[in-house]
Amino acid sequence: MEDYNMFKIEKDGIKLELEYDTEEELLKYIQAIQPLMGQVKDTNTSYYPDFFELEPHFFNYLDEIKEKSNENFRHYGIIFTKLQSFFDTKSVVYIEGEELEDFKIHLKNEGLDDITINTYMTYVKDILNYCKNKKIIKQSDFKKLEKKLLDKIDMLQNNTLKETTNRNNDIFVNLDKYYNEFMEYKKNFDKISYSSLKSYKSSLLYLKYFTDKNTIFNFSFFKDVQKKLQELPSNFFKYEKYHTKSFNEVLKMKKVENFDTLNSKTINNHMSNYNKFFDYLIYEELLTDNPLNNIKSLAEEESEKVEYSQEDLDKIFSSGMEKKYFNMCKFALYAGLRIQEILSIKKDDIKDNLIHITLEDTSHKKHTRVIPIHKNILDLIEYQKKHNPSDYLFFDFSKKEEPKNVGKLVNRRLRKIINDSNKSFHSFRKNFSQEIELNTNGEEKTKKYLLGHSFKNDVTHSIYNKNKINIEKLVDCIKQITFNYWN
Repeated sequence: MEDYNMFKIEKDGIKLELEYDTEEELLKYIQAIQPLMGQVKDTNTSYYPDFFELEPHFFNYLDEIKEKSNENFRHYGIIFTKLQSFFDTKSVVYIEGEELEDFKIHLKNEGLDDITINTYMTYVKDILNYCKNKKIIKQSDFKKLEKKLLDKIDMLQNNTLKETTNRNNDIFVNLDKYYNEFMEYKKNFDKISYSSLKSYKSSLLYLKYFTDKNTIFNFSFFKDVQKKLQELPSNFFKYEKYHTKSFNEVLKMKKVENFDTLNSKTINNHMSNYNKFFDYLIYEELLTDNPLNNIKSLAEEESEKVEYSQEDLDKIFSSGMEKKYFNMCKFALYAGLRIQEILSIKKDDIKDNLIHITLEDTSHKKHTRVIPIHKNILDLIEYQKKHNPSDYLFFDFSKKEEPKNVGKLVNRRLRKIINDSNKSFHSFRKNFSQEIELNTNGEEKTKKYLLGHSFKNDVTHSIYNKNKINIEKLVDCIKQITFNYWN
């Protein structure tokens, strides 16, 4: 078999393999093809590209004009893939308007919503206009495309816009009706609490404040709402001087009064409620897409909880608080557990003078952590076993809203005794942490284990293995805790 010299080249999406005998012949080849590399030929050279051939040249063009974001590039890439799949090797020159409508139906059958389809059709229009401007398609060849295809796109876009506008008008006119039906749905099917219902009602007040007859419920509207909420006073609906004024008037008042504004957590909660409301409208087939799907949550300010002082503890444990809350607070102080952990403890989890806590890590693997029982809570545990009617040591963790509700109730009681926003039920864990750090001689890994801190990047992570736990060291550390004893 005769041997041939082969030269391969790839540039801007074009791949070529050249066969040559001598270097002089290769140079002639390269000189001949050089003007064609990195550019699209026009119709004078009888170039009829399909979407596979067109894609790298179109992206080169976008890169040159630098008017599109990375997000635009990603979307153009998606639409090229869909065009290539649908039209295969058919040249853009021969595509007709009716085929574009078939393509739109194809996108619909893929489960895309109307707004996404409308956006994709706009990208198709950009691609075809590029073909026209680059003279890939002559005006004579482009006549059908321009008259039928692009007009068809405009018609489809207008129909989508009309349909979206009509639906928005319906929601605006019937906002109270739909929102009340949504809250009834949440009450009956999700069994939401009274506090959740109150939160939904509050969100509706803010939504109505920002809407008028020209409102279109789209991404831009809710992005603007999120931004404006950050400017409103935290007690906005408490005083008429605020909520009876326009937003611009409130902004002027802010400059004078310098009032505290809604915090990020509250704003995120409102946006979450709107998201759920629009999900409900989709469920009821009143809408096809949720305008809040891509709204990002605000970063929430984390308030650093601090421990209770000795004076605080004296007040709390002499306050006459109900026994079930009193016991839970004292248990937290001597065990250093989070409220979720405490409420998850079953009566059967107390054995061998140890509290057995089942943990689930990010990989959904379960681990058991044990905490020795301090002598000062032995009687407390026996009392809870006898008097709490459920299988759990405190309250009934099996009830869906129990952890959340108990947390609110116990913190409400603590706040009446110690009115400090930086102190809450979690502060007992801070007290425990500080106590074992300052007043015990336990090893670092023992302290870390008692607090339930992660061993993911620690060679001592095997401590989660029950067979390797040094129980004596844990017991010794707990015994050294010297909190005063409260009856």
